Amino acid sequence: MIRWQPGYVYPPVWEPPHYAIGPLHALFFVALALAVGLLTYRRPAFGVGALILCAPFAEPRYFLGTSVTVSKAALIGFVIALIVHRTSLRILTEKPVRALLLAFAAILAAIVLSALHAAHGDAVVRELLKWIEYAAVFVAGVVGFAYDPDDRPVWTALIAVGFIEVAAAVFELLFGAASGVVISGHNFPRVAGTLEGPNQFAGWLNLLLPVLFARALTDRNPWLIASVGCCTLAELATLSRSGIVAAIVAGAVVLFVTRPTRRVGLGFAAGAIVVTAVLVTLGLAIGLEARFFSVAEVPQPDHLGTRAILWAAALDLWRSSPLVGVGAGNFEFDLGMVGHPEIRTHANSLYLQALSEMGLVGFAATIYLIWTVIATFARSFSRRPLLVGIFAANIALALHQVFDYLWFFPKVGVFWAILLAIGVVEVLAARDDVGPMPEAT
Repeated sequence: MIRWQPGYVYPPVWEPPHYAIGPLHALFFVALALAVGLLTYRRPAFGVGALILCAPFAEPRYFLGTSVTVSKAALIGFVIALIVHRTSLRILTEKPVRALLLAFAAILAAIVLSALHAAHGDAVVRELLKWIEYAAVFVAGVVGFAYDPDDRPVWTALIAVGFIEVAAAVFELLFGAASGVVISGHNFPRVAGTLEGPNQFAGWLNLLLPVLFARALTDRNPWLIASVGCCTLAELATLSRSGIVAAIVAGAVVLFVTRPTRRVGLGFAAGAIVVTAVLVTLGLAIGLEARFFSVAEVPQPDHLGTRAILWAAALDLWRSSPLVGVGAGNFEFDLGMVGHPEIRTHANSLYLQALSEMGLVGFAATIYLIWTVIATFARSFSRRPLLVGIFAANIALALHQVFDYLWFFPKVGVFWAILLAIGVVEVLAARDDVGPMPEAT
């Protein structure tokens, strides 16, 4: 295994601030948990909607070495309400759910095994706890939504959270974004909503947009249509190439699976052509094609690195421990071992991150999870909007994560787990579907 160079003092790297939890924040988290719990006790579907609304927010505060966040507080309230409600767990014995639970277990097992060669055991523990959180969100979401499978609160929450994130993106455009790119001598902002960065926001939208789009093909709700349009513009404003391409692929998957009526299909096609023509014209006017179609890397801040550096480093670290990796969560800390002590970030690729941190075992577990998720929806042969949209969203996420590691960020991971739970319940419900999908009105 590669070792630190003895006698060399590595320069300090950027660290995000960690704030200890105070009385006001403690009161806020307790109140949030109670509010979500009361909603869930009244109607579990309301609780699922509340989880969706809380997913893109964190407001982290630290207690005993771990973070307390908005989504964690909401999950605690949700779970306690389900326990008090004595909600049945029988849904967890269904074959599609068991398959996904096994895939989660494979990831958790790979994380544990990766500790064998980890230089930073605390990072392995944090990664393990993160995936336990994702699994807990999935289980709770399945149990709650199966008990009360009313999708109306889910659609309301999805539309609302879309508008909230778009509003945050507009705020950045008006008052300054934290990230930008220089094109033809002009600095253009890259929106991130309430997420950590533009690529993460693009990945989050890759989950939301296909679901909203699938429903929009069968529902002319003006709020829904507006949400799809605004989120599409927000996706473009991230200037994330992998995110935009993944969103286009997801939209094509939705259209292929849903097979909308000719009138609906032509309407969306005409709208897409007009919007594309306008955007292409604007892009050519400012020289955007030089950025979008270029393989050149954009200069990064000191603590970040280009993909060329990070991907090569990931392969170097993997070679030091091919079977179980250097330890889950250790990549950012071990970059100094391969000549990049000034960099502190993830590998900018889920697959290379899994390979370097968890070796061949973790890489196989990651591929198994992605395959299980996509295969679960592909076998349903249903055109339910939630099911189709979540199916397309997982394809988009799998593609986007070739160039970004999005599960690294709980705001994306928790939202993914919630949608996955809703989707698998829809898979089970689709077995009882009779007759064709209703046509758009």
